[in-house]
Amino acid sequence: MKKTLLILGVLALQACSFNTGITDEDETIGWTEYSESQTQRLEENGIQYTIKDDYIYILSKDLKKASACCS
Repeated sequence: MKKTLLILGVLALQACSFNTGITDEDETIGWTEYSESQTQRLEENGIQYTIKDDYIYILSKDLKKASACCS
């Protein structure tokens, strides 16, 4: 009985961690206020960005890369 409950518990945990393929990597996040030097650094490192209302937005998947090169 205990073994059955253990197996069911492990299966339930695996089902909860199942990757559905839905990611937020394409979500844009606010990076910093617009400056020519920031956009130049982003371009030099191949990081896509958009500018809205004098603020730079990057893709969430590029956050670590942008932090490493542009901070």
